[in-house]
Amino acid sequence: MTRQLPPHGHANRYAYGCRCPQCTKAATRADAQRKLEKMAGRPRSVPAGPVTEHVRHLVARGLTPTQIAREAGLEASTIRRYAEGQVRVRRVNAEKVLGVPLDVRVSLGDVPAFGATRRVRALYALGHLNWEIAQTAGISRDAVCALAAGAWSTLKVGADDGIRAAYDQLSMRTGTSWKTRRLAERNGWAPPLAWDDDMIDDPRAVPQIDAPAPTPADGPDAVPRFLMGESVVLDTAGRREAIAHLMEWTSKTPEEIGEQLDMSAAAVSRAWERIKEKARQEGRRAPWRRVFVPQRELRRDEMGSAA
Repeated sequence: MTRQLPPHGHANRYAYGCRCPQCTKAATRADAQRKLEKMAGRPRSVPAGPVTEHVRHLVARGLTPTQIAREAGLEASTIRRYAEGQVRVRRVNAEKVLGVPLDVRVSLGDVPAFGATRRVRALYALGHLNWEIAQTAGISRDAVCALAAGAWSTLKVGADDGIRAAYDQLSMRTGTSWKTRRLAERNGWAPPLAWDDDMIDDPRAVPQIDAPAPTPADGPDAVPRFLMGESVVLDTAGRREAIAHLMEWTSKTPEEIGEQLDMSAAAVSRAWERIKEKARQEGRRAPWRRVFVPQRELRRDEMGSAA
């Protein structure tokens, strides 16, 4: 199959050997634009290190190259090359990949099952029956039992969404089954109140009944002391206040903030989104990242040399 050439007046047509005035002018204009972008600190290709690291983090969270590609608007083969350590990537592609959050909810395919397993087990601890959970989630009883037993490492996105909806609906009331409650007690499964909603999907998180419970610092100055570098234990409200400040007023990444607060980057991102959503619901202006990245202005002589 013969590849169709770009139309006349396009820089790519010049690259294929056409030297007509329209293609020559387009190629000259494109070359000048590349030079201007490079001098302004925005080259068309950038080092692939951050992109490769971000792709590997997404893969570690259970996403496939195809799912990442779908969320970024790229080809799966492109994502695979980035994961394998390609040296440089196109800047526009790098921005697309880095724009995929670590806690992205993919629209198709499989997702890790540990969050669904924790939710099902928490509902068991409240005494909910498997058929009740299955009916609310819109999945089979066998699927609920398999999740409770930890038999699945992944599950379909639709099933995971159903479990999340069932958890939101059933986690605030107790069930009627002493058998499921006894099963949860025997296996040490934590109830919903032991899980932080921002942390339940974090593989590193543990329920509060198992985690060491240092006493949070008292007083209205606990968060300012923490932000000043003092060793202060924050409660849930204090952590969210710290996240709101660090995300809005500093250039720290969710990974850096998570390291500081002993949380995952995904949990930090989820907390930040909830902070913004709460502000919008209360009629306040949603906070945003007030990070200014200065762009160097080109001098007239530099623009002339670039052209």
